[in-house]
Amino acid sequence: MARNMQITFLGTSSGGGPSPSRNCSSLVANVIGDGTLWMVDCAEGTTRQFLTQPRGNGEETLRAHKVSKLFVTHMHADHVMGIVPFLRHILFPPTIVDGSEVHPPAKPPPRIEIYGPAGLRAFVRSILTMTLTKTADTYAVHELLTPQCSRTPCDAKSLHSSECPGLDFLCDDQGIWQALTVVRGRHGNTIVDAGPISHRDPCIGYIIREPHFPNRKIAILGDTYDASGIEPLLKSPPPSLLIHEATDACIPTSVDPKARRKDEKVRQNVLARGHSTPVMAGEFAKRVGAERLVLNHIGSRFAAPRQSKNGHDVRFAVIEEISRQASEAWGMGHAQVAFDFMRVNIPAPSIPAADVAVAEENVNEQVNASRRGSGGGKQQRGRGRRGRRNYSGRNEQSRNDGKGMRNQT
Repeated sequence: MARNMQITFLGTSSGGGPSPSRNCSSLVANVIGDGTLWMVDCAEGTTRQFLTQPRGNGEETLRAHKVSKLFVTHMHADHVMGIVPFLRHILFPPTIVDGSEVHPPAKPPPRIEIYGPAGLRAFVRSILTMTLTKTADTYAVHELLTPQCSRTPCDAKSLHSSECPGLDFLCDDQGIWQALTVVRGRHGNTIVDAGPISHRDPCIGYIIREPHFPNRKIAILGDTYDASGIEPLLKSPPPSLLIHEATDACIPTSVDPKARRKDEKVRQNVLARGHSTPVMAGEFAKRVGAERLVLNHIGSRFAAPRQSKNGHDVRFAVIEEISRQASEAWGMGHAQVAFDFMRVNIPAPSIPAADVAVAEENVNEQVNASRRGSGGGKQQRGRGRRGRRNYSGRNEQSRNDGKGMRNQT
């Protein structure tokens, strides 16, 4: 039986946060079926969200040490300032023997792999260095580059003591990064692609997909006022779930008597900052045929309501209005407005085991053909040590071929 895919929102505020009801951007995806988690963005305070999550409600508790991959959409502070504290939390410190640190003769494979735009590698490396951080466990940063980007070296002299060499992925002619990682989980392969989206600075959206039945696809977009650059990845099939930002909205006085801003003024402000309104999110969801729509990156002026509904709490009406605006523009269902610790399940029907085996065999052949150069984006590879090793645990095979790492199915 195919398992549910699940998204849990750890932070849903825009950069105006954190606020009393929302942390800044982060979410985790449980998509492999073996207990590991993938994170998208890691704002300040994300580590604490793992510790303060609601418990005793029948849901499985999220554990930070289960995060094996982190995907970063862009380099703005409200999306990256929690990365180094999170690494310090999950990476074991050096062993102490007779009062001195003892380091293994060779670095172990990375405990976590981080994917993101140019500059991310230097960002993580420099903060770890400046904070005098040392760990026994290791990490690797893979950068998603365009032809205009400068590469950050991964030679032994440049690496942090806790860092393994990372890959540089060069986009294709459409600006797309295909098959950043291909992971075989308990129920089949899961692939991550990425594409450009327009923000006031370079920004990326990530696509998590199954290249086989039931063909579920999750589109997680970073900050954007125009996500058309990623549309080639949202066709055939359309996304099962689209997570789109909705930073600001015009709320009528009939909903909130204190609201005074006009629609045109809100739209001008949101576009000037490179963001979207609920209507813009709904229009994009309609254009790509999204089956479900969740609004994220909510402006700090829109506080999340308390858990117990109160008819006198205007915040419920405001959130319902944001949902209504997106839903009407989308026209295909009810748009949800994310709140911290909200979980979204993407279920799948049962299929016969024989059909799964046939589908997997076909997918593996397609992926292998792509790796031989019959499609997908180009990869530039950093320098590294020779030798073959299991780079990311039992679910993903990687190779360090003397020029860097290359993911294998």
